[in-house]
Amino acid sequence: MPKSHYPSNYVLPFLRPTWAEIDLGAFRHNFREIKRKLRKSVSLLPVVKADGYGHGMEEIARASLSCGARLLGVANIEEGIFLRKRRITAPILILGSVYPLSNFTYILRYNLSPIICSLQASQELSKIARRRKKKVKVHIKVDTGMGRIGISAENAANLVKKVIQLPGIIVEGIFTHLAAADSDYQFTMEQIGKFQSVINELKRDNINIKYRHAANSTAILRYSDAHFNLARPGISLYGLIPFEGAEREIDLKPVMQLKTKIVFIKRVKKGTSISYGRTWKANRDSIIGTLPIGYADGYNRLLSNRAEVLICGKRVPLVGRVCMDMCMVDVTSLPNVKVGEEVVLIGSQGKEKITADEIAKLTGTITYEVVCGISKRVPRIYL
Repeated sequence: MPKSHYPSNYVLPFLRPTWAEIDLGAFRHNFREIKRKLRKSVSLLPVVKADGYGHGMEEIARASLSCGARLLGVANIEEGIFLRKRRITAPILILGSVYPLSNFTYILRYNLSPIICSLQASQELSKIARRRKKKVKVHIKVDTGMGRIGISAENAANLVKKVIQLPGIIVEGIFTHLAAADSDYQFTMEQIGKFQSVINELKRDNINIKYRHAANSTAILRYSDAHFNLARPGISLYGLIPFEGAEREIDLKPVMQLKTKIVFIKRVKKGTSISYGRTWKANRDSIIGTLPIGYADGYNRLLSNRAEVLICGKRVPLVGRVCMDMCMVDVTSLPNVKVGEEVVLIGSQGKEKITADEIAKLTGTITYEVVCGISKRVPRIYL
């Protein structure tokens, strides 16, 4: 039987037939495929932030470690603490900034690794580490063009030289983040060049940092110069392509499927309107099925009258506006369909499939937002 994981606030979970299936076998397949694209000397730091891109942080973290991940990447201290409280002892890198600096006490308490972008932050961390008589591993974040957080490339080497002298701090890593690896080759190569220059300057002073990383999912496939000795795959681990055409370069399997069941069927006359605002009217006598999923579950309201779902291996249209908890489909082409029929909103059924990329294009966004947006009230079922 598949393992089930539910939000902690559910006393009687899974009474409503809407769920997301998470295929950990597909995840492990993707992990191996990504490793094949790298030199054997390059390790992986899977990015499991945002609840594992909506797939479940704890389960994805454990699957990553079982595949040989060296570190795990999360966005903030809260996510790191979440994993620690679930007895995950592997190194965890906090990819976001720590603010206020007093929160470094939690870094020490839960044995997390923060990023450092300033001398002030490193001095405060050193003070807290000395007070607790502990050492903390850090990664220096270099801003080579993302413009978000990080020390400028011009000042990065000087910062490293100062930080390594502070008691209680071990500079374990140095990294940068690529801003346009999927769209701007020249700018990306400039970023990689700036980062390499920082590393070269440190080497001239006999400073060799253990981990050096820059490659996201796109750079793993497109920029071998960005591989260094650690790569940070995110979206590709979950089986979603990082750029158009990537499916020709790597065999990825989607890890998530979003499913529900028909809970109500009604026959309506030609001209009958469906849902809020009466934005859809039947142009013939029709059969309408009601699904117990809506925008509060992460099924975007912008899909109204645009998306399709899979029932009995066939595509049928979503009709009317998506409601908070429900939406409707026109199943007139399936006259024998019954209440309880399984419905696939993202995933495969028979020979048909609806991808997260298709949903993203319909709503004018990216696949990241589609999977991250599946809300906590949708139970995750692990296969």
